[in-house]
Amino acid sequence: MPIRTKLSIDFSCGHTETVDLAHVPAGRRKAHAFGLGKNRVCTKCFRAKGKQELEQLNRQLLLDAAEFEQQHDLPDLTGSEKQINWATRARFQALSEIVDSDETPDDQAQAQQVLHTARTLTRSGWWIDNTTDKDLTVEDITELILTADESNDDTETVENENPF
Repeated sequence: MPIRTKLSIDFSCGHTETVDLAHVPAGRRKAHAFGLGKNRVCTKCFRAKGKQELEQLNRQLLLDAAEFEQQHDLPDLTGSEKQINWATRARFQALSEIVDSDETPDDQAQAQQVLHTARTLTRSGWWIDNTTDKDLTVEDITELILTADESNDDTETVENENPF
């Protein structure tokens, strides 16, 4: 008689879900299933909780960003509502890292120069494209902002590359 690999588990949230425990040795499956049910919530509740926590974190970041924008006299960003929310968080995280890292007078002067240049960068797409890479250091972000030139608006915008 084969030993079942899929067991029905009653989770601590009250939901029941069938879980494949093939990766658990046969002699420990029932105990493992009992432990999962006692200590964890179902997949649906886990995802909902994660989504709520992410939304709460994003709301808090937007509130912190609004306060930072007022303190440093930063202009509003342009773009769609979704882009503005994302870019506001990205701009806040990038600029706050730069401002917080100003330990010497030279760093403080450079941080003020970065803030002055950042006031001219109002397109949400620039902040999304240039500051959301996880591998960027404070020096990289500083260089990106100081070398950014958004004043050149005579570039041709290509709506669609398809000629048909």
